[in-house]
Amino acid sequence: MWTEPTMPFGTSFIVSLMGMMVVFLALIVLALAVMLISKLLRTFLGGSEKPAAAAAAPAPAVSDEADKELLAVLMATIGEDLGLPANQFRIVSVKEIG
Repeated sequence: MWTEPTMPFGTSFIVSLMGMMVVFLALIVLALAVMLISKLLRTFLGGSEKPAAAAAAPAPAVSDEADKELLAVLMATIGEDLGLPANQFRIVSVKEIG
């Protein structure tokens, strides 16, 4: 049992290293468990098949006002990222990914 009021530097360094090792080992074990469980679920539930209903569903109608708002947000984001005002570049087309 610890009976001294202070801990020497070497001992405190070793204790802190062991604490960090325990935390990171626990995180690694959790990450591996998540990967293993996802592979098992994908194998047993047949995750390789893509649902046909999602591909056959028609694209939802979007109003013109929503398109203008989306374009404004994209223009502001791209302009901020490039450091250019909106009148120095033009968005030619917008494609939704995924």
